[in-house]
Amino acid sequence: DQLDLAVPEIHIAPDPPLATYVGLETWLWLPEGQWDSLSLTVSAGATSVTVTAEPVRVDWNLTEGTTSCTSAGRPWVRGMSSSAQTDCSYTFSTLSDGQPEGKYAVSATIAYSATWTCSGACLSNNGDLGEVPSLTSNDAIEVDERQSVVVQ
Repeated sequence: DQLDLAVPEIHIAPDPPLATYVGLETWLWLPEGQWDSLSLTVSAGATSVTVTAEPVRVDWNLTEGTTSCTSAGRPWVRGMSSSAQTDCSYTFSTLSDGQPEGKYAVSATIAYSATWTCSGACLSNNGDLGEVPSLTSNDAIEVDERQSVVVQ
């Protein structure tokens, strides 16, 4: 309870209130500082226990589907080349017009791998606490459609 896990600060490109489009790769990322390991040591007398939490993935729920990314993702920056790539994205396949307020809800949760070490009067020197989720943060994005007309 004392280790402050990062609450994801969702970033999406195109950046809401701008819409994304069906079939367009939509970039997802968190600030790089939210991908840092966290550590906390507590002591009782001569015994100290340190808990370390390392981010292992971000689970994204985009209403239409989900994706998991093993990094904070790459920030999209205006003026980037059209060949720029990211390791964290989602491509919508349907419009969001039937959703509340015409937008898909977007949420992100960071999964941390938590371990502990103990020094002093300990029954064990270390252990694995498994995966621990952060709090979930929420946003929303409109998904539109572009249509082309071929004129001959």
